[in-house]
Amino acid sequence: MLCFERQQQILDILKQRRSATVEFLSKRLYVSAPTIRRDLAQMEEEGMILRVRGGAALLEGTNQDAPLLVRTSKNREKKLHIANIAQRYITDSCTVFLDSSSTVTVLAEKLDRFKNLSIVTNGTATAQLLNETTSAKIFSCGGVIQNKSSIVGPFAVQMVNSFYADVLFLSCCGLSLNCGSTEASEDSAAVKKAMFYNAKKKIMLCDSTKLGLEFFCKVCAVSQLDAIITDEKPNDEFLHNAGIPILF
Repeated sequence: MLCFERQQQILDILKQRRSATVEFLSKRLYVSAPTIRRDLAQMEEEGMILRVRGGAALLEGTNQDAPLLVRTSKNREKKLHIANIAQRYITDSCTVFLDSSSTVTVLAEKLDRFKNLSIVTNGTATAQLLNETTSAKIFSCGGVIQNKSSIVGPFAVQMVNSFYADVLFLSCCGLSLNCGSTEASEDSAAVKKAMFYNAKKKIMLCDSTKLGLEFFCKVCAVSQLDAIITDEKPNDEFLHNAGIPILF
C-alpha cells in the first residue's frame, strides 16, 4: 500500500471513531507500529490530525467536546497534580459522584487505595477503569452515549437522582466568576446538575487553562462549590472574589 493510500485510510478510520491508538491502526492496516507512528507524525505536520499519547485524533471545531483520549492526554501533568490534591477529600466507605470529564478520569486512576467506596459515574471510561483497578461498588448510569465517553439523557439524570453522595468531583469546560461552571453541551450540563444537587460536598477539579472561560450551558455558580482544585495560582481577582477555598 502506498503511503498516501495508508494515510487516507487512517483519516477514514478517525472520521468513524474520532480517535484511535497506534496499536489499533497497526492491526487494522496490517503494518508495523513504527510505520503508523511515522504516518501520524507526517499527518500532524500537515495539519491533518492531532497526535495524542498512544495514538491520534481527528481535528475538529470547538463546538463539541474533544474525544476522551485527547482530553485525558492534554495537560495531563496538570490533571495529575489536581488529582493528587483531590484525594484528601476521599475517605474509606464514602459515597462518591464522578462526572465523565478527563480530569476526573485521572482522579479515578488513584482510587485503588481506598476501601468500600460506592461510586456513581456517567463516564464510560471511568466506570471501566474503576472496575479494573478498584474494589469499589460501581453504579454506571444508563442512557445515551455521547462523545464515546459520557452517558447522558433523561435516564442518566433519573438514575443520578436516585442516589445521594458524600462528595461530588466534577470538572467543566469553563469556570468564571461571572458565569460559574459552564459546559458546551446541555446534556452534559443536565447530568452534572443532577449530581450537584444530590451531593453533600461539591469539589471542582479545573486546570488553569479553563479559568475565565465561559460556555453556553450553566451548571452552578462558583459560590455554590465547596472548593476548587487547580494546578496553579489563579489571578488575584479570581482568588480574592471566589469566596471559597482554592487549592493549587
